[in-house]
Amino acid sequence: MTITKPAAAAVSIASNALLIALKLVAAGITGSVAILSEALHSGIDLIASVIAFVSVRRADEPPDVEHPYGHEKVESVAASIEGMLILVGAGVIIYEAAHRLAIGAEVESLGFGIAVIAFSAVANGCVALFLKRQAKRHSSPALAGDAAHLGTDALTSVGVLLGLIAVEATGAEAIDSAVAIVVAVVIVI
Repeated sequence: MTITKPAAAAVSIASNALLIALKLVAAGITGSVAILSEALHSGIDLIASVIAFVSVRRADEPPDVEHPYGHEKVESVAASIEGMLILVGAGVIIYEAAHRLAIGAEVESLGFGIAVIAFSAVANGCVALFLKRQAKRHSSPALAGDAAHLGTDALTSVGVLLGLIAVEATGAEAIDSAVAIVVAVVIVI
């Protein structure tokens, strides 16, 4: 059974939507800016996934009068937009984390947040691998860009997970904001 490009992009949309909801709940319960930064990163990933979904559907349309060579270039444009979204998201994360470092912030009930972030890392890693295979199978820059987004999200989730465990173990709440800043730098890289 061959999975279509739009179906692959739809998997990413569904995964991101679920993870955003979980991360927002976890951020609300814990007060963690690192978890909030992960929710924001997933929100950017959701936008990127929707862009990828629309672009792969458009790219599969046959040539027409206005586009005699087809619509494949729309995927490259989508991949570029996804890259710009990463930079915007990183800026917002750095701002919020620096603000919380300056004013101080409490985090609590980290067990739930740790579980959500661990689940997120595994889920995003699996979806990223799936999208990477589909991107290669279909020669799709948009799916490849989406896979890169989710792969980065999986890695940053591992970093946030380690930071939350450190906060839980030490009680040093500033680690939460510092981890969020590191997440933003990793996102940009």
